[in-house]
Amino acid sequence: MLYFLAYILAVPILTLIYRPKVLNRKALRQKGRVIYVANHLTMGDPIALAAIIPRVVHFMAKATLSDNRFMAWVFRSLLTFPVVQYTADTKAIRKAIDLLEREKAFGVFPEGHRATDGTDMDTIDKGCAFIAVRANAPIVPMYIMPHAFKLGGRWKIAVGNPIYPEEVAARCPAKKPVDAVNAALADEMMTLRDQARSL
Repeated sequence: MLYFLAYILAVPILTLIYRPKVLNRKALRQKGRVIYVANHLTMGDPIALAAIIPRVVHFMAKATLSDNRFMAWVFRSLLTFPVVQYTADTKAIRKAIDLLEREKAFGVFPEGHRATDGTDMDTIDKGCAFIAVRANAPIVPMYIMPHAFKLGGRWKIAVGNPIYPEEVAARCPAKKPVDAVNAALADEMMTLRDQARSL
């Protein structure tokens, strides 16, 4: 499969070039169902995450990236599945929940697009929190420093501890579970941004 071939060939080279510096790397070592999320700055972000996460990750990506047969095959072979942006894409949501229920790892960028200013985060969409609540899957948040793919640069990534939907909902009984999880994720991403800046 293309994913594994790319992993074997590319990861050692990318690791040499970009020398990943990862804060709290142990939090990436999750078994069973898990959602890995990160801010989104460049097209290379999924590559960086796939390189540092020690398991196979199925990513969700905007449908327009695979709008012809060849690109659809490429993304499918890279274990990526499409989502129609800015809609309640029930097919993509069902696919994500199915992967999690089969104890797979799922990766998503909850802003839904690359940050508009290229240096920070946009508003986090509730889709990730909805999937986490429905599948009862922990979320492992990450923040990638801007310009991670700049020539001569270095990957600097801060990783947060898992966010467990049931625990968050129990702490915030006055909020709907999805709203509570989404707020917890947004707060944690802000904390990770500050931590990543100190790397």
